[in-house]
Amino acid sequence: MFNFLILCALFFLSACSNLPAPISDNSAPRQYHQQIDMAGRLSAQYEQNNKPQAVHINFNWSQTPQQTLITLTSPTGQTLATLLVNAQRAQLNQTDKPPQFASNVNQLMSDALGWPLPVAGLRDWLQGFMDATHDVAITPANSADSSFLVDGWNLRYAAWASENNIERPKRLDLTRQTGQAGLVTLRIVIDEWNTQ
Repeated sequence: MFNFLILCALFFLSACSNLPAPISDNSAPRQYHQQIDMAGRLSAQYEQNNKPQAVHINFNWSQTPQQTLITLTSPTGQTLATLLVNAQRAQLNQTDKPPQFASNVNQLMSDALGWPLPVAGLRDWLQGFMDATHDVAITPANSADSSFLVDGWNLRYAAWASENNIERPKRLDLTRQTGQAGLVTLRIVIDEWNTQ
């Protein structure tokens, strides 16, 4: 099965080094933003045909209460795919392929990539919340040296950033053992964060 992100394996992206150390937990409380734009990098390691694979991509994440639009690009800036998710369905558009639709965005991405990408959970996790209730924010203090098991993923907040005295996740590490792609390891780094 052709995997559109395999093309990214030809490009090398440095592995998210020199990230800031976790900061103290004495800043203002963080709230969940229904409308937010983020940009960052995603590295994935997985297995295909019993061989280790790695991809490195950039992403732009634009979220409103009604929908989420994700654009995936190569490290050189070439658009690889766009994903539009709303309450009814998810639509994946890839270059030179007809659009794909599904009611389950996680299944759609798993089928397209050959490895799981938990888009539905990331809507909350990227902002440091475990679920859609947004009752409790994860912070450097309550996540230090800890990981969380959420929807089958082992999730760890590896680095934090601070803007206007409010902490926000900088790097997330996720792992999951799968039958489809062996041990899947994701590293997500958020470089830009805009709530206006």
